[in-house]
Amino acid sequence: MKRVLLVSNKVFHYRVSNYNYFARRFREHGWELVVRASELEKQNPFPLEFDFREMPFRFTAYKREIERLQPDVVITFLLLKNLMIWPLMHWLKLKNIPVVYWNKGINLEVHNPGFRNQPFYYIHTLSDGLILYSANEIKDIQPQNRHKVFVANNTVNFDSFPPVPQSKEELKRELGIPFEKVVLFVGRMRPVKKVEHLISVFNTIDEPGCGCVLVGDAMDYDLRRLIRGENILYLGEIHDPQNLQISKVFKASDVFCIPGDVGLGLNQAFYWGLPVVTEEGLQPPEIHYLTPGRNGFIVPENDLDALKGRILLLLRDDGLRSAFSRAAREDILKNASIENMFQGFLQCVTALTPRVSRVPRAEPGVAS
Repeated sequence: MKRVLLVSNKVFHYRVSNYNYFARRFREHGWELVVRASELEKQNPFPLEFDFREMPFRFTAYKREIERLQPDVVITFLLLKNLMIWPLMHWLKLKNIPVVYWNKGINLEVHNPGFRNQPFYYIHTLSDGLILYSANEIKDIQPQNRHKVFVANNTVNFDSFPPVPQSKEELKRELGIPFEKVVLFVGRMRPVKKVEHLISVFNTIDEPGCGCVLVGDAMDYDLRRLIRGENILYLGEIHDPQNLQISKVFKASDVFCIPGDVGLGLNQAFYWGLPVVTEEGLQPPEIHYLTPGRNGFIVPENDLDALKGRILLLLRDDGLRSAFSRAAREDILKNASIENMFQGFLQCVTALTPRVSRVPRAEPGVAS
């Protein structure tokens, strides 16, 4: 059996579910998935179905581990500020171990990065393969490296989402949500998410029965100061086994809005049939799942009047919202399945390794 080693920074809980799926599918194709990471999210509810070990980022430690594991391919899921990536990538090249860089390609959170892209281009050149979050990022890869690209549409494992049999009305009573129609924001409130735009919009909305629900780490935002009315409800962070509570919140809602970086929240919203409203600007690869006028709206960046207008349109027009809801779920299941994502990884590692199996090795065993 061949072995693929994923070297990663912090593994969040939703990635664990993805990697469990990858591990099962890789085994069916004669591969073992091994993951070494700096940290595993403490609130992770999923049992690990793959060989995993937490290892602080020290090049010498990872070098020894790679020598022990003898992987056929190494995939790095690291930021360039994770300084270990630099000696690690060069050492892997010297050892003739195929190395893959998995990421968005470049930093998509910076306007006009210019020279700041050069380190990314260098890593692309050093890599034997590049796995991108979507085909739309191929334009950010220099032409001489585009032959290395494989696309693994970034997503979450929808199979891990629990069924929620209750109706919206039952869920709202259970969760203490007093609104007839709900606009939902879910995510860590980093500045790129622009939660303050959504709060500002609802501070000016006086629509009977309509409200906004915020979920996630407020980080540096003083929400009590920002929120002026009673049509905004902050539920805090939600962590629970099997993601049941957050799934209930999504099902109880009607529209999803992250004015800034939508991230994987868009995938989750579409799965639950929520149209998405957001702004133009520095958006991540997941934005390409959104088709304006079909499953959501994208308004001009920082145009709060336009943001408010599109939100109110979806809240007021039940027929339009229902049509967008059906399209959202249909599109995300078609374009962002976990199997589609896995196929990108499988195609990459298969292309980088010979068809003839290597001599059997001593198995390293599952580390904890």
